Amino acid sequence: MRITEHTLQSAAIINTVPILIIIFLLFFLRANWRYEVRMTSQFMPPTLLLMILLVLDNLDFYGFINNRFGDMNQILHRFVGMLQYDVRILLMAFLISAVSVRLSPRKHTKFWTILPAAVNVPVLLPCMFTDLYFWYDESSHIVRGPLHYEPHILSALYIVFLFVLAVLASKRGRNTETGILVITGTSVVTAVVVEMIFEVRGILLSVIALSILGYYLYVHIEHFRFDNLTGVLNREALKVDVERYGNRTISHVLSIDMNGLKVINDTKGHEEGDKAIKAVAHALESSLLPKCRIYRIGGDEFSVLCILKSTDDVNMMIEKMYSTVEATGYTCAVGYSEWYSGKSFNEVYNSADNAMYENKRRIKACLAEDTKSGENVTGGTV
Repeated sequence: MRITEHTLQSAAIINTVPILIIIFLLFFLRANWRYEVRMTSQFMPPTLLLMILLVLDNLDFYGFINNRFGDMNQILHRFVGMLQYDVRILLMAFLISAVSVRLSPRKHTKFWTILPAAVNVPVLLPCMFTDLYFWYDESSHIVRGPLHYEPHILSALYIVFLFVLAVLASKRGRNTETGILVITGTSVVTAVVVEMIFEVRGILLSVIALSILGYYLYVHIEHFRFDNLTGVLNREALKVDVERYGNRTISHVLSIDMNGLKVINDTKGHEEGDKAIKAVAHALESSLLPKCRIYRIGGDEFSVLCILKSTDDVNMMIEKMYSTVEATGYTCAVGYSEWYSGKSFNEVYNSADNAMYENKRRIKACLAEDTKSGENVTGGTV
């Protein structure tokens, strides 16, 4: 086969950016494997799929020109085309699963996110033997069948889910993550439209590769702001946000302490204790009002910063925290303080902490007096 200068130029344009991104991803993943095992395991599958898609796209672009494989040309081209659809959708599924696992504490989140893409693999098998989805003419140009848009519809649903996750991230105060997800979804849609209108190739592959790299770098950076065990913000993030917002926008500070962790650790082991901390953290996070942020200070201690909230709203949020945490089988004590001008953050936090401990003493007193089962003792106020 004679390789023309045009073919080389086209291959260079299509492949340079994805190849460089794959090299960077493999380098980062290899370097961080021992330090961020969970994160690396989330991004290794999409990186491998990206490598496979790069090979498939090149086979589709250059492998079947001039009926190179004779009678087998049609079946082989269909096979490559089918795998392209499968891998693109699986790529989106794995990337979105990495996002959903970060934002949703529910079990089997990753499984249910990837399931539709996995089911789509056997669904597309008929394209090997029928013209329901697509086929290729004598010039190796694709011809669309009646079911050709099925994988496009599934891809569109994944993009919608990505935007839903962006909304969820926004509600949890993760504005940077929201922006990245919106940019990713918009870029993918734009790449598909541009490729269809102008009949160009390689744009979508580069966009997908950049999306994976961009989100990986974001998660890697955020790894230092979020608590490894619970996924909520950590103590360092609290310091940064206190300096960032100050008492001009932070209206209330909450101090929260889980009850009974020592007993769980002593009787059931620290692994069960970790599970309890995660359950309480997720319950507290799900109870937050918009523009309120939760931080794990250490052990079973948490803090919440409320941005421009009324005291009534804060009290309602605390009541929801009690009921949501209680539904997990655990309990906690909460105290809060308003941040008035003239006070330092340490003074406000100590005041909230004192209110929390007063609340904890009342809970213990009530338990000692055998109060009614299931009765809540509300958080102390300052």
